[in-house]
Amino acid sequence: MDPITSAIVAALPALAKDVVSSAVTDAYSGLKSLIIRKFGTTSPIAKSVDDLEADPESKGHAMVLSERVAKANATADAEIMQAVERLTEVLTRANLPGASNVNIEVTVTGGDVGVAGAQSVLIHSMNVGGPEPRDKG
Repeated sequence: MDPITSAIVAALPALAKDVVSSAVTDAYSGLKSLIIRKFGTTSPIAKSVDDLEADPESKGHAMVLSERVAKANATADAEIMQAVERLTEVLTRANLPGASNVNIEVTVTGGDVGVAGAQSVLIHSMNVGGPEPRDKG
């Protein structure tokens, strides 16, 4: 599951029960507002978020949202990913179930690479400032 959908799925149960801090509510609202601003109120992604909000336990709605996020290449948007990171951060601080399972995967080409504000980082592969590695064989 993509990091956008994962963060939304982690936040919705607590938001539905109204047991979260204003920081969680604000971070979630910020992410949703960005999605609407960048893709439109009637976009497939925005509609999928609304569907998931209406039924936060639906694995089907989560799968559809994930498919629509991939189709729109929403994880390539730096501003949206910053909002996802913020939501994940406040969910983790609030000790909500599922918050620590949100993974953010970023592909960076060119420019500087860095990680800020993470408890732990797992990097499978990184190629900075050089040609693409060739297969050995």
